This record gives sequence, C-alpha cells and structure tokens, in this order.
Amino acid sequence: MLFRWIILILLGFFIYRFVRRLFSSPKLPKQDPPREIQDEMVQDPMCKVYVPKRQAVILNDPQRGTHYFCSTKCRDKYLRKDFQ
Repeated sequence: MLFRWIILILLGFFIYRFVRRLFSSPKLPKQDPPREIQDEMVQDPMCKVYVPKRQAVILNDPQRGTHYFCSTKCRDKYLRKDFQ
C-alpha cells in the first residue's frame, strides 16, 4: 500500500513537471551585463583641455593629421591662427 502511494506521488510529480515545462515560455540564454563604454581622452591643441573622443569636434587635416577640439570656438581659433 505504501509502495503504491510513493509511485503515485512520483508519477504526479513528473506529470506536473511535464505540464509546467510544456506551458512555460522558453528560457533565453543568459546575457552578460552591458559593459561600460571605454572612451579615449584626447587633448585640445588650443586650450589643452582633455575631452572624450566621441564628444570632441574633429578636424581632419591632410598635412598634419586629425585634431580634436573641445568646442567649435577652439577649432575656429586654431584655424584662424593656422592661416595667419
């Protein structure tokens, strides 16, 4: 008699697990938490301030390379100084 109860309880448990898995939403693979964006700091050649590269105003000069500025005012000062 006890053996029958154990078999019924186990059978009920496995049926419960099967039904639960059947109607549950599929599990998505674990994703890594988003990483912090590493941004390179560049120095403005006019005012010597460091700014993140992605926020800098860029000036591509074919002769002297690329320059990064903290603002358009500093870029314009650099261009005026360069052409005088």
